[in-house]
Amino acid sequence: MENKLISFPQNSFSAFAPAHISGIFIIDIKKDPIHSGSMGAGICLEDGAVTTVHPAEKIKKTTVNINGKVNRAATTLSAVELLTKKPVLVETTLRVPIGAGFGASAAGALSTALAVNEALSLNMTFNDLAKAAHIAEVKNRTGLGDVAGITCGGIDIRKHAGIPPVGIIDRIPCSDEIISWICFGEISTKSVLSDDIKKKSINKAGSLRLKELLKKPTIDNFFLQSCAFAKEIDLMSPQVRDAIEAVEAAGGIASQAMLGNSVFAINDNGALSEFGEVKKSRISHAGAHLL
Repeated sequence: MENKLISFPQNSFSAFAPAHISGIFIIDIKKDPIHSGSMGAGICLEDGAVTTVHPAEKIKKTTVNINGKVNRAATTLSAVELLTKKPVLVETTLRVPIGAGFGASAAGALSTALAVNEALSLNMTFNDLAKAAHIAEVKNRTGLGDVAGITCGGIDIRKHAGIPPVGIIDRIPCSDEIISWICFGEISTKSVLSDDIKKKSINKAGSLRLKELLKKPTIDNFFLQSCAFAKEIDLMSPQVRDAIEAVEAAGGIASQAMLGNSVFAINDNGALSEFGEVKKSRISHAGAHLL
């Protein structure tokens, strides 16, 4: 159903959060969502979410538009509710698909939290805002480690679940490489995180691949270990498997975006174009920030 786009006054506030692709992850869910999340490694892209927020005194509840349409946006709404009881108008432009392994929910929630903080003069710290977005992600099961990765940018290594100071995040030094990616569809993050057998498989493979990555923390090894992880947890569709093999045959490196039916690569040399529309984005070395 089409919905009219809400126009924002000039005194609105905007923020950016990069997209985040998890290559390796280890599920760590506890009763307290602050201490829950995932360990692992991921990569941030300059494509992501730009969110504009304006105080809304004439509406009764927070309204979220994504790419011009009113959206349920459960994670973003949860993050706003953790920060304030006042309703706000939220408009997010996403340059990555939802539910395809690009951390869209996390990018939307964290960029919204940053903009809400300015719009309502909440005077909260970055970590407090990230905590709200992280808790919202964990509670809605739309992701576990994306918010943590988005806070720092680059290629993150999450050594302890959660947001700093609870979570421990390191980074792999790298240049602003161009990442090519292609999306074949969605995978339900919630359904995977609710499957106990699949969680055991993920954690066993994730622990091994993170250990191997830490032995040689380079961008090439990040892709190699991510691809091995994806094969071991057996969530690859035939399209994803074929696309990865095509990139490797062309001299590039590729893996599956977690959790999504998508492939991301470096130096695909045109191989991905055989499978559909290819998008490109540089690695974002900046974490989420105000605009």
